[in-house]
Amino acid sequence: MFTFGLALASTNAKAGPYGMGNYPWSPMTVPMWCAPIEDVNDILERENYVPVEMAFGRVGGLPTGSIAYMVVTYASDDVEGHIIRTIETPEQVDKCILNMLFDYRAIVPETEL
Repeated sequence: MFTFGLALASTNAKAGPYGMGNYPWSPMTVPMWCAPIEDVNDILERENYVPVEMAFGRVGGLPTGSIAYMVVTYASDDVEGHIIRTIETPEQVDKCILNMLFDYRAIVPETEL
């Protein structure tokens, strides 16, 4: 395993959809709250969160991979700058809240200024 990690680390892979899969990442345990998708959707609606953006994770971390999961960002209608991000899979069994964040601000790339 150590040799495999060294081999990956010594390649000239660039960070991006193809290169990101070449690093010896460590799986992490992160705090999440999960429940049946209907329950999470009901609570988000009851607490006045509205979806504002979504993106798909794909198998192998590649743009050509099948959809493996979806991350949706919800913004609070009640608290300025408060967002929640959720993750769910195509099987639609559970939906998990990945994080609750405050003071959210979109960063506009300088090329768009």
